[in-house]
Amino acid sequence: MTKDELLELLEARKALIVHCSRPGKADEGTGGLLFPDDLMNATEICANQGKELSCSLVWPAHTHTYGAIGIILNPRSTASIASISPDDAGTSYDPVTGKRTGAGVPFSRHAVEQTFAKAGDYNEWTVTDADTVGIFVNLAEDLIVAKVIPFTEIPGYDSSMPDLGPIVGQVWLKLADVIAAFPGLPVYGFLGTEIIEIGIDAARFYS
Repeated sequence: MTKDELLELLEARKALIVHCSRPGKADEGTGGLLFPDDLMNATEICANQGKELSCSLVWPAHTHTYGAIGIILNPRSTASIASISPDDAGTSYDPVTGKRTGAGVPFSRHAVEQTFAKAGDYNEWTVTDADTVGIFVNLAEDLIVAKVIPFTEIPGYDSSMPDLGPIVGQVWLKLADVIAAFPGLPVYGFLGTEIIEIGIDAARFYS
């Protein structure tokens, strides 16, 4: 399968390769890479540093991702797809090599087709050497991201509790917030069986 054939298949299936911002990042602390810096960093390391990202292939009937907001990647060649798994491959990152290891298999037509054929829960593609061409929002989910918030704003906070200062918490965003975070990049989502581009006017409607 050539790159053009891959892109033609993805276009026909209305499928996107996405790397999403994980909302559960309390373990990274207030100095960690949180939204939107995590996605901006992912864009840079994938495009220019030869490091692999754990991604999901999504299409209108299959939107399982580890986050509701992500970057949409366009591979520069078939070699950009380092591995494919129709399930969660359980990859782990090697900071020395910049590579990910897990249960995925090398890129092939069969591996791509298996992703569609065995869609059940989460799939995992590892991708590098790719360009970010847009932002993905999962319109079927709340747009939740990890950000630094005051301790007093955590859900269920009781005024009798001591104020522990800034912490990493989960924040609900509006579509307009997502658009504002990535000026110059189009924002896309699935509506029914179609991919739609969401402008600021449409964002007000969906928020």
